[in-house]
Amino acid sequence: MPGNNTLRIMTISLPRWPVQRQILQQPGFREHPIFVCRQNARGVLSVVSWAWVMPPTNRKRSQPVIQPGFSLSEALAVLASVYGEWASRVARIIPEDSIGDVRVLETLGRWCHRFSPLVAIGPEAIRGADRGQSKRRGVCSARSLQVDISDTARFFGGESSLVRTVVWTLAARGIHARAAIADTPVASWAAALCAAQITAKSQHLLNGLQKLPRSIPRRSTLLKKGAIRGSHHGHWLDRQQRWVLVPPGRQRQSLKSLPLKSLQLPVNVIDSLAEVGVDSIGQLLRLPRVSLQERFGSIVPMQVSRFLGDVSDPITPLQGSEFLAASHSFEMPVLGRDMESTYFRTLIEKLVRRCLRPLVNANRGVSSLQVRLDANEGHGPTVIEVGLYKPTVQVEHLVDLVMLRLERTRLPREIADVSMEVMSAGTLPYRQQTLFHGPTQSDPSRFEVLLNRLVSRLGSGAVVEPRLLADIQPEAAWVAAPVVGVIGLSKSRRSAQLLGSSKARFSKPVVGPSRPIFLLPSPRLLDVPSLSADGLPARFRWEGQFHVVTRSRGPERIETAWWRGPTVRRDYYIFETDRGGRFWMFRGLRKQSWFLHGTYG
Repeated sequence: MPGNNTLRIMTISLPRWPVQRQILQQPGFREHPIFVCRQNARGVLSVVSWAWVMPPTNRKRSQPVIQPGFSLSEALAVLASVYGEWASRVARIIPEDSIGDVRVLETLGRWCHRFSPLVAIGPEAIRGADRGQSKRRGVCSARSLQVDISDTARFFGGESSLVRTVVWTLAARGIHARAAIADTPVASWAAALCAAQITAKSQHLLNGLQKLPRSIPRRSTLLKKGAIRGSHHGHWLDRQQRWVLVPPGRQRQSLKSLPLKSLQLPVNVIDSLAEVGVDSIGQLLRLPRVSLQERFGSIVPMQVSRFLGDVSDPITPLQGSEFLAASHSFEMPVLGRDMESTYFRTLIEKLVRRCLRPLVNANRGVSSLQVRLDANEGHGPTVIEVGLYKPTVQVEHLVDLVMLRLERTRLPREIADVSMEVMSAGTLPYRQQTLFHGPTQSDPSRFEVLLNRLVSRLGSGAVVEPRLLADIQPEAAWVAAPVVGVIGLSKSRRSAQLLGSSKARFSKPVVGPSRPIFLLPSPRLLDVPSLSADGLPARFRWEGQFHVVTRSRGPERIETAWWRGPTVRRDYYIFETDRGGRFWMFRGLRKQSWFLHGTYG
C-alpha cells in the first residue's frame, strides 16, 4: 500500500472503443462483423476499429489479423479468407463518429467519479506500424480514462481490490476494459495498453517457477517476500486477468519489455529507433538522454522523464460537469439507520433542484443520475444509479426513483456526505399542450414514468423492449434490448440523435406487407389432417381444437441468403378460420410441413 504522498494513477483502457460503443447502443450488431471506417480525401475507406463478438463456432479457430489503417477492401478480403465469402457479405460498415465516441467516454468518466473525484480522458493511442506504411498513419481516437486514486484506493480495500472492482463492474455493464495502476500517467497508460502482453509474459514466468529446483524459492515464497505483487484471490500475474498492478517505484523494471508505442511517441520516431535496434522501453532507457535530445529534440527525453516520474505530469479533469453536481456535508457523521425517510427525501429533493436549475434554462433534461453516499474513513462510498427512458425535469419523479433505489440498497453505517451528479442529459421533447387539465390515457409521460419505476425496482436488465433488426427471417428480425442503457442512454434511439452528431447510416428493419400482432418465439409444427386441392390446409389442429380454413391469402416467400449457413425457404400464408381467428402460417419448402408462426389477435 503506497503512502499518502505517493501519486498513483489508474488507467482504464477500452480496446476497440468505437466498436464497443456501437454494440452497446445497437445490440443486434453482436452477431455480425462490424467495421468502423474513416473516409480519406480520395474517398477510400480505412478501418479505424473492427470486431466480431459472436463469430460462428464451426469455422476456423484462427483469428483474422486486421490492423487499424487497413483499407476496407483489404479487411474484407482477410475476413473472407478465414470465415468464408459469406462473412464479408454480412459485415456491417459504420462511418466513424469520433465526437460521439468522446462524448460517451465523458459520460463514462463521470460515472467513474465513484472511484475518485479526479477523472480525465486519457491520451490518444498511436497506431502500430504495419507493412511499411506507418509514416502515413496518424493516431486513433481517445479510448481510455485516467483516474487519480492516490487517496481513494484505501476506501475500496486497496489498489488490488479497486482495480478488480473497476474491471468487473464495467464487464457487468457489457464494457470490455483493461486497467492498470502505476506511479505516473504515462506508465499507467502503457501498462493498460499492453496488459495482455504483460499478463502472458508473467504467466510464462510463473510456469517457469514451477519447474525450478527445490533450492530456488517458488511462487508462494516469492509472494510472501514481496517479489511478486499478488493476492490469494487473484494477483496481477494470472492468465485470465485484465488488470495490471505496477508496484510503486518499479515501472522501469516491470514495464521494460513493452514496445515503444506504449510511450505515446510519434510514429516517425518509433521507426527511426527501430532502424537502430531499439524496440522496447528498456532499450530506450539505456540510451543517454543527451543523445536523444540531439537526435529527436525534446519529445523523447520528456516522455522518458514523464514515464519515470522525474517531471510533473498532472492530469486534466473532465470539464463541463461542475454545474450538474450538488452535495451536502453533515457537520457530524449521521447514522444511516437513524436517518428518517422524510428528512432524506427532503435532502434529495434539494439536491435534485440544484442540479436541474441550469438544465431547465437550456431546455434539457436528466437522462441518468448518480447519488453517492460517502461514509467515514476506511469505507468506500455507496453509489446509487438512476437511468431514465427519456430525459425529464420532473423533480418529484426523480426523487421517487432515487427513493425506490434506496429501498433496495444497504446504507452505510455512518453517512458523512451526500452528493449527486448528472451523468448524462438530453434535449427535452416538444409536446402539444392539452386544452383542458386532467388525466388522459394517451399522455406519454405516464408510460415513461411506469418504465422508469420498473427499472428502478427490478433493474435495467429486467425491463426490455423489442428492437427491429434488418433481417428477413422473422424470428431473427428483433432483439430484446433494455430500455435504459448501461450509462443511462436509451437503446431505443439512434446514437446520432442521442449525441447530437451526424446521423449514422444504419440498415433499416425489414417489415413485410402484413405481420401478425403476436409472434411466437419459434415456429410450432402443426397437425394438418386434410389438405385442399391446391395443397393448402383445409383443417388443422391447434391447442387441442380443430380449425376449419375459410379463407387464405398468400403466399409470401421468405428465403435467406446462401452465405448465412443452412438456407431457410418458406411460403407464408394468412388463414382465416370458422372460429374467427387469423393465423400466420408457413410451409417449409424442404419437408413440406406446416408451421404456425403468429396470430392476429
